[in-house]
Amino acid sequence: MIPKHIACMTKHLIEDKEFFLYFHKPVEDVFDLLLHKQLWREKYYLSFVDGDRFIGSSLDYQKSVLYNLYSEVKMKNRFSKIYFYQIILLDRSYSKDELDRLEQLYAWVKDEKINLTLLLCPVPSDQILTLFSNFEDRENVISSLSTYVPNIPHESMASFDLLEIERSTRKNKGYDLGQKRFYLTFVLIAINLLYWLYMEMTGSTTDIYHLIEYGAKYNPLIANGEYYRLISSMFIHIGLPHLLLNTYALNVLGKDVELIYGSSKFLMIYLISGIFGSLGSFLFSNALSAGASGAIFGLMGAYLYFGVRKPAIFSARYGMNLVTLLIINIVFGLTNANIDNYAHIGGLIGGFLACWAFGFHKERLFTLKRILLQLMLINIMILCLFIGVRIHQNTSEYHLHKGVQYLRQNNYPRARQQFEAGLSTNPNAAEFYFYLAFIAYNEGDPEGAAAYLEKTLELNPSDSMAKKFLQEIQQQ
Repeated sequence: MIPKHIACMTKHLIEDKEFFLYFHKPVEDVFDLLLHKQLWREKYYLSFVDGDRFIGSSLDYQKSVLYNLYSEVKMKNRFSKIYFYQIILLDRSYSKDELDRLEQLYAWVKDEKINLTLLLCPVPSDQILTLFSNFEDRENVISSLSTYVPNIPHESMASFDLLEIERSTRKNKGYDLGQKRFYLTFVLIAINLLYWLYMEMTGSTTDIYHLIEYGAKYNPLIANGEYYRLISSMFIHIGLPHLLLNTYALNVLGKDVELIYGSSKFLMIYLISGIFGSLGSFLFSNALSAGASGAIFGLMGAYLYFGVRKPAIFSARYGMNLVTLLIINIVFGLTNANIDNYAHIGGLIGGFLACWAFGFHKERLFTLKRILLQLMLINIMILCLFIGVRIHQNTSEYHLHKGVQYLRQNNYPRARQQFEAGLSTNPNAAEFYFYLAFIAYNEGDPEGAAAYLEKTLELNPSDSMAKKFLQEIQQQ
């Protein structure tokens, strides 16, 4: 009856607890079966022990049974926390003396610091007894087996195809995402490529003014009401290497995210992540920026949300590789001044929050909880935009931009007001004095213009335009 009990318990553990077969060696006997489950950096293993040999044997034999398997698995998983469940199957009743001898084994386990739960299953009694355990049963294996084992049928039954049971369970539980077409991933890649080609044909994708003209993130213009730049900037790339790197990352990360969340939710996650990335940069960085990096970090946030909701599936599919990749990217960004880390972090947070608000593919989009989360997302974006606008409307760059805008309209009073406000934030900006000189001259005050130009040259002696302008005034 023991082989039948092992088959039944294995089937139950696969289907109910998502413990899957771990082929560490050829399976020549039912007691060679080993089951495995991974949760982030924690790995759980479960095996069966022949109780007729184990219970009555010497302490040295019992040690070898437990330690050999543990050391073999630990060698392949040196950097993971390993937890073992060992189930002793006994096809007879047991004596108190046999259990008392296991106390010595327990003392040895504690000294060896092996994370072990040793269970006894006397087949005639249909019970699961915990002999000893030195870790918390967070996967509820003991309670699950305690409920299941008494219901194992004693009559003969057909044999199980455990590999087929595992394959079916993986498919039904979502471990295997299947093979579908990734329409939106490729559409987004195509948009990035085509827009980059168009910008290259009309100018240079490394020219600052060309980037600003075509929608890059430029704080003074966003603060002036050009909010579309929060979205347009995620489709602009600065040079070919930047484009190729982000295209590769989108191709690698986008496919599974589109499968996990569905195409419509994937698009919303991508766009919201990009907006959060732009807002993060808008709030904390004055540099001009562009690129899909914020949205791509949002896809990493989508993977993290998947890992929180489905840790076993995440660990089985990706392990810690994605988390490691994320950490490497963040560390690399923090040590490289040319990388917009605020966009990356903003995109990561936005992607996680968007997944929380939308849920997985086929999960209902408009439940009360999700509607509240969606409203929270909208409010966060509006609040960040409002704060960013208030911050940047008090910067010298914004006053310079607005002043030049008024100059083009020949509105000298409003332009002067902006340039003077800019000087109050940055009194050492030579550009403000130059433009104030231009206004003074056009209002019939050459002496005032000359004074402003002298201040301009004091701050920037190499300004050739200011030198020429001052010479013209002095020659009049």
